[in-house]
Amino acid sequence: MNEIKSRMEATKKPSIIRQVVPWIFAIAILAYMFHKIEFRDVWNVLASSHASWIIASYLFYCAIYYITDILSFWRSYNWFNVSISLKETAILRFASYAVQAINGALTEIMSVLYMLRVKKVPALHSTSSAGFIYFNETLTLMGLLSYCAFFLPESNRILLVVPVLKIPFWSLFQGLIILLWALVPLWLLFWRTNLASRFPKISNNNLLLAFKKATLVNYLEIFLYRFSNNLISLFMNVIILKALGINAPLALLFASVPLMVNVAYLPVSAGGFGGPQLVAHFLLKGYATEQSVLAYSLVWSALFFFTRTLTGIPFLKSVYQSAFPKYN
Repeated sequence: MNEIKSRMEATKKPSIIRQVVPWIFAIAILAYMFHKIEFRDVWNVLASSHASWIIASYLFYCAIYYITDILSFWRSYNWFNVSISLKETAILRFASYAVQAINGALTEIMSVLYMLRVKKVPALHSTSSAGFIYFNETLTLMGLLSYCAFFLPESNRILLVVPVLKIPFWSLFQGLIILLWALVPLWLLFWRTNLASRFPKISNNNLLLAFKKATLVNYLEIFLYRFSNNLISLFMNVIILKALGINAPLALLFASVPLMVNVAYLPVSAGGFGGPQLVAHFLLKGYATEQSVLAYSLVWSALFFFTRTLTGIPFLKSVYQSAFPKYN
């Protein structure tokens, strides 16, 4: 009992600074984007768009996202942590979507604390299950981003130089993709051979529990869930771009979309705003007006924010109170 209590005390809300910084970045990026563009020009693009295409494609994507995400966590929790019903997993995930839209830093902390306080799963164990899911998510994104890294026309690449490293951002991006693909087979070999037993500090780390227990079939199932979601996301975003009158080559759109979308989950974005606008501004330059690019990224961010908020709010109170009882 004392062990569980100490774990609860050790897992706390993220600091105020960590919660606020993404919003500061998002506001700064939007201010940068709007200081040279009249909002009425963006509105004109939105008014002339095919709204029915946009709404229908995004709602279809949401349905796929919710199904694959809930199945991913339900299967992982049952494999690696504790028996949990599909219904309870769905409630937990829906609640997390609302938090993700408003305060991303709290998203996984809330899920971890819920699993700890309600299901009595140690924080590191449930974090490990989430890590297993996001590892497979990363594999699917690496496949999509590889196309972006190596086949995007040079004129549409982000040519900024990373200040401290003095290396072009795009070269760093390409190098990271190559490095990650090289590490994947080594990672799988480590856990599937006797290598793991030679490094007990790594193999017995509770944060890596899911990887220790996982079979190749487990990897494949979660990979297919996440790949289905990301593939539908890709096509959905291309439809939205076309609906807004952005007639860039399909090859460019297929290369650009994964980067534009997934930056929404980084600390430079809040509620889906910030990062997507800046990345879209760079990658679609020359094939769309700045007004169209900004309109697209604002549409995506707004849909991200409202769908996650509206679907999550009905479930948020009970999950939040279970995860953070002393804050109520």
